[in-house]
Amino acid sequence: MADNGKKPYRLVVNGQPFETRDQIEEGRDILQLAGFAPASDHTLIELTRPGSRSVGLDEEVDLGEPGREEFRAFASDRTFNFTVDERGYEWGSPEISEADLRDISGVPDNKALVLERTDGPDIEIEPGSTVDLATRGTERIRSSGKFVTIIVEATPHQWPKGEKITYAQVVTLEFPDFPQHPERTYSVTYRNGVGQNHEGVLSPGASVKVKEGMVFNVTDTGQS
Repeated sequence: MADNGKKPYRLVVNGQPFETRDQIEEGRDILQLAGFAPASDHTLIELTRPGSRSVGLDEEVDLGEPGREEFRAFASDRTFNFTVDERGYEWGSPEISEADLRDISGVPDNKALVLERTDGPDIEIEPGSTVDLATRGTERIRSSGKFVTIIVEATPHQWPKGEKITYAQVVTLEFPDFPQHPERTYSVTYRNGVGQNHEGVLSPGASVKVKEGMVFNVTDTGQS
């Protein structure tokens, strides 16, 4: 990795930035550049977002190609396989965090990560938790929309988890023709809300964050 006067190529290993003057680097060189010695005691994973793959010690990586510059290094002699939405991934640790899963797969926070099971019900991977990749075969994970159940005038409705609902949206759930008659006015109250907004009044133009079991009451005021 001599300084040949060419532009530096930047790479990131375990969140730390490094530079090299060589466009083509072997996995061994990347590990040594990042201070992981001996390289043979470590596994190098390239992050392609979405995707991750192991890089062999003698395998060449072209750092000039877009999306070929971020890596994770592990003190490990093996890799672990899993899928997210049918796309294959490799990892260098027997566990992976929910945060890392989202990072390398691109699944946003407003979707759930679900661990598929054949011997029982599927399991939602909670924020801050980890998935064991070592005890079974290839773990299969899928993304799914997150929803909570809210109650509007005794009728349950599904709503995206963590999202807000507006006055107009609540009224429309109870009176579907409301968008065609915006001149009508309604009294909207709620209870079992989030935090300090446990209960209150939802005024026209306002919104409130929803949670599981939140209850809304909508009353026609007879005004227009």
